[in-house]
Amino acid sequence: MAQELAAEQNVTPHEALLNLVRTATGRAAWVDNVLANEMREHVEAGGDPLKPPASLNPWLAQSRLERKLAAATAKQAVDAGVMVALERRLDLEGELVATALAAALDALNLDHDQRVLALGAAQQHLLGTGELPATG
Repeated sequence: MAQELAAEQNVTPHEALLNLVRTATGRAAWVDNVLANEMREHVEAGGDPLKPPASLNPWLAQSRLERKLAAATAKQAVDAGVMVALERRLDLEGELVATALAAALDALNLDHDQRVLALGAAQQHLLGTGELPATG
C-alpha cells in the first residue's frame, strides 16, 4: 500500500507511510474533538458527565477504530524502518545546521566570548526559550 501511495504522490515509501500515520492520528484527534465537544454540550445542558448520551456511542466506537488504525499504521511504519530513517534524516539536518552555524561564526572572526554568546543565543532559540544568555 505504501509503495502504491508513494508512486501516486511521487514520494518514497517511507514518506508515504509517515503521511499515513499522520493522517490516521489526525483522524483520531478529530473524532476525539467531536466527542469532547458533544460531551461539553451534554454537561452544559445538565447531563451527567459520567453518563454520555446514547448519541455518542457511534462516535465512541469510531474513536476506538481510529485509534486502532493509527496504532496499526504506526506499527507498520516502525516495522518498515520509517522511524529509523526519520531519525537519520533529522540527525543529518541537525548536523547541517550546526556546520552552517559554525561556518558563519568562523567568517565573523568573533573572539571567544562573542562566539560563546552567539552559540548560547542559538541554543536558547532552539530550546524555545528565546532568552539571551547572560553576558559575563
